[in-house]
Amino acid sequence: MSAPPTIAYIFERYPVLSQTFLRREVAGVCATGVRVEIHSMLMPSAADRAHTLADVPVDYFRWWEAAKLVVALPRELLRDRALLRDGWQLYRRYRPTNSENFWTTVWAAIFAVCRASRMRRHKPNMVHGVWATGPATAAAILGRLCGIPFSFGGHAHDIYRHGGDAFLEPKLRAASFVHTTTAAGVTYLRERAGGAAVKIILARRGLDRLPQKLARDAATRPIRLLSVGRLVPKKGHDHQLAASALLKSWGLPFDLRIVGDGPLRDELQRRIDRDGLRGSVTLCGALPPKRVEEEYRWADIFWHTGVIDPQGDRDGIPNVIPEAFAHCLPVISSRTAGPMEAVTHETTGLVVDVSDATELGGAVKRLAGDLSLRERLGGNGRGWVEQNFLIARNAEILARAFREATAL
Repeated sequence: MSAPPTIAYIFERYPVLSQTFLRREVAGVCATGVRVEIHSMLMPSAADRAHTLADVPVDYFRWWEAAKLVVALPRELLRDRALLRDGWQLYRRYRPTNSENFWTTVWAAIFAVCRASRMRRHKPNMVHGVWATGPATAAAILGRLCGIPFSFGGHAHDIYRHGGDAFLEPKLRAASFVHTTTAAGVTYLRERAGGAAVKIILARRGLDRLPQKLARDAATRPIRLLSVGRLVPKKGHDHQLAASALLKSWGLPFDLRIVGDGPLRDELQRRIDRDGLRGSVTLCGALPPKRVEEEYRWADIFWHTGVIDPQGDRDGIPNVIPEAFAHCLPVISSRTAGPMEAVTHETTGLVVDVSDATELGGAVKRLAGDLSLRERLGGNGRGWVEQNFLIARNAEILARAFREATAL
């Protein structure tokens, strides 16, 4: 029996508190017997580093190591004389259209060139970029420089925002396979491949365990609403506040907690104060996973008001929806493709036009007044998780793809 493959996972930054789903993915892949080593292109914060998986090694690339480029680049050009020519041709054809994509690509190239020698000495069987942006670019370059196959993940922000990464098409053509987590992602990536035959693996994220079912208190009290997500435009928190103002005008007692942090925090707080919602709406900031679990147990209703923002960014299946399902919460969600792969109207939740405050608030009012409906939707959501969102099952799909790619 052949030895299990070793996969070098490339992260832009690892770990990140808001990306616990990636830690679960890595742990799930390791549980199948595949060996994983992690390479982080940027240093995470000290608080984030506390959430690193204890049994998976992490190789951090520090910014000052970029100085090694003066030695590393000539060395790699001597080994691969066509490297500079091919890179220039790709840049001319697929030139980044925004500064974020440009500098992410530059840093990925610096990282790959500076790390190539070390990776050749401790050669993994495959390199995998977790996102289609910088990590995928670094994986593609390292794959070429080290003579090993590469793969990458393409999911939401990294393939939609600003039209996606400028070099997405050539990376799709060159990769052994591409991992995505939604059927919408499969369709989009096939379109971006321009007719090329690309192996796309659909493997959803997943939970490592199901929480204990909780009998929620049916006593008369303010209905408890929960939202979990970064405070960025694509999460649609402004729609939640508009609906909250309407609920208050209707005289419906409610408490809304919004878990997450981001650039819109001050703007959202000003609106909460302006609309007289301070006693009903709380911005909780970013919380560690155990505290988020407590918020799920506290809530009666979960809502996700995701939209497509002006840069084209959107969610796939937000991990917070299956997490809410796992806690038997009814979910109110928007009419966007990713969330609707999990939230089926009148079955696992209510799907509404979140930009219509009356429709969004009306969904809350309906659920607040119908405990049996909340229990039915929450129970169906729990069943969806059991069938579709356990990491032990979904990580095996990804691990099988790694084994097949490294066996070729």
